Amino acid sequence: MAWTFHTGDAYQPRHGRATAFEATPIYVEGTLYFATPLGRVIALDPVTGKQLWTYDAKVPRDAGYGDFANRGVSTWKSANERRILLATVDARLIALDASNGKPVVSFGDNGIVNLRQGLRIPPRPNGFADYEETSPPALAGNTVVVGSGVADNGSVTQPSGEVRGYDARTGKLRWTWHPLTGDQAPGAANT
Repeated sequence: MAWTFHTGDAYQPRHGRATAFEATPIYVEGTLYFATPLGRVIALDPVTGKQLWTYDAKVPRDAGYGDFANRGVSTWKSANERRILLATVDARLIALDASNGKPVVSFGDNGIVNLRQGLRIPPRPNGFADYEETSPPALAGNTVVVGSGVADNGSVTQPSGEVRGYDARTGKLRWTWHPLTGDQAPGAANT
């Protein structure tokens, strides 16, 4: 074995599931990047395992997530910069400077887009298990695409599970796709 890195993010909250490390690191331009369930992004030297930088999104530990995991980060590159993109379990989209792990202040609100806002059917204010993000964002050109994790069968007023695209430079919403219509008439979901 060449090296081992311990995140220290194993955690059992008072309510809900324990954290689950499920991230696949990405290798970009000589650096490994990955995320932890608690919303930390870590950059490592892939040869030595030495930590180059870390960013802590400060995910609330005891919010009772349905699936307390993060499956990784994504990357986007413009002509003059590379960003690491993180979708946290508490539903925030965060853009970081790949060179130092600092939030990109020109993206969203000082580097952060609150994904709990702007949904057709919003989550309850403290219903963190109702709406969460566990998968890395997808990139389609200059659009950051995020899905959603919505709790199943909890109530008829669960948050809407929408797929949304955000501008990779600014964090502004470009589009939203609703898998089901808002029409509650019989058979509406089939249209």
